[in-house]
Amino acid sequence: EIDVVCGRPTTWKKVDLDNQDLPEYQHVPPDLIETPYNYFSKYFSPHVIKHITYQTNLYATQKDVNTTFTPTEDEARTFVAILLYMGISELPSIDDYWAMETKVPQVANLMSSKRFRLMRRLVRFNDNTQIPGTIDRFFKVRPLFNLLVTAFRSEPQTPKQSVDEVMVAFKGKTDGNLRQYIKNKPDKWGFKLFARASEDGFIHDLVLYQGKTTLKAHGVPMTSEQQAMGVTSQIVSVLASTMSSSTTTAIFADNFFTSLEIVRYLKDKNCRYTGTARDTRIGNPPLKSIKDMEKKAVPRGVHDYITSDDGIMALRWKDNKVVTLLSTDMGVEPISSVYRYCSDTKRKEPISCPAVIKSYNANMGGIDKSDMLVHLYRTPMKSKRWYMRMFAYAIDVSLTNAWIMYRQDIKALAVDGLSLKNFRIQVFRSCSSQRPVMSLPQRSSSFPCAPSTSVDVPMPVRGHRSHTPDASVQFDMSLFHAPVYTNRQTCKYCSRKGNILRLNVVCRVCKVHLCLNAERN
Repeated sequence: EIDVVCGRPTTWKKVDLDNQDLPEYQHVPPDLIETPYNYFSKYFSPHVIKHITYQTNLYATQKDVNTTFTPTEDEARTFVAILLYMGISELPSIDDYWAMETKVPQVANLMSSKRFRLMRRLVRFNDNTQIPGTIDRFFKVRPLFNLLVTAFRSEPQTPKQSVDEVMVAFKGKTDGNLRQYIKNKPDKWGFKLFARASEDGFIHDLVLYQGKTTLKAHGVPMTSEQQAMGVTSQIVSVLASTMSSSTTTAIFADNFFTSLEIVRYLKDKNCRYTGTARDTRIGNPPLKSIKDMEKKAVPRGVHDYITSDDGIMALRWKDNKVVTLLSTDMGVEPISSVYRYCSDTKRKEPISCPAVIKSYNANMGGIDKSDMLVHLYRTPMKSKRWYMRMFAYAIDVSLTNAWIMYRQDIKALAVDGLSLKNFRIQVFRSCSSQRPVMSLPQRSSSFPCAPSTSVDVPMPVRGHRSHTPDASVQFDMSLFHAPVYTNRQTCKYCSRKGNILRLNVVCRVCKVHLCLNAERN
């Protein structure tokens, strides 16, 4: 049988692939286990913090929002630390982290609510004055992701790599038409990213999708051969071009990316490929038709395969549905068994499964594993500004990659390690290790304080309204009610009468303002 595909005559024969197995990945054990923050800072490095600090100060200067707003790198690191902890202890509103009833000291004691909101409003990652004339629709976050992806690519990769789509959740409408929809993803609406990952879930490369100008904005030069391919084939070729060693690597992808042209392109580069394929993108191999294999008379486990003269195997296998694959990595043999539920016998029955199917199922889940880890403790970032959600994903994927590398090291040394949650907590503690900016609590009438501990409560700070203490404390004459001086504040009782007085005397026990208002005292 002769088939002309991609301008090349193709001869199909009924032979199986007989390739040598790829070398097993051997992780080099480290001399010692570093701290979780050291793993995290390999990717979300001090250079990234410095870049964010510079761009944030630049934006504040351009907008002239507040001449006193000049965050330092330590403050930017603290801001990231707070976002890390919010991913573990998520509350309905940002205000809840500082509110008396729901206060989280790990957050409130690091930065005041006002300062955090100002930092969150002004944080930037690129110079907005350079936007006019650019074709990059991810211009606002492009430098941030370039820094992260450069660090991700430098890590050693496993021989089995998977290519798939990642969705960064966003349901707003301020992004133009950057937002995409994929019905089979946990987050159906959001920004689409093409990713390449190892089988353990480590993301090595990312391409931000923005339509026809995706690869041009990505800044990757393409050969004439790549330009002649389809869009999805171009994506795979670009992600494959950043691999450390293509000759000892096999790529796995689903039917969105797989076509005969990309398989042949990677074959010429000595890179192996396995992927499910749509019937219209595999040429015309002489296989049993899908319609014939879907008949009830054909049992599950039946397969048909054929191989081209240049070593590309096309296979159809009947499971619950008929699956079509293209592969240059594994063949049909050895055939093993998998168990599927049978509605007739009401139990699981063994069916035959080719080796290439088993290999695909075992190595295709790298991106899905990364998505699962990111969603376990996701940084909350509800905002109308679309790039803030991308910033939150940058933090999460950096921490997830850091934890995966940490797990590889502790596995190589055969020692016990931290869970992802505890790992994130340790990174938070290291990021917030500088001197905290105390955010003093407010007392609420619904939470009475004991007389023995009421004296130790810090004084209220400027700009915070005082609260009426519990009656058992306010009218307990056994306590030493004496005036003490504190910061000047507005008395809410005198303000109601039209006299805005700024007093600086409070009761040392009740922490209420002392004024001339008889109703108040």
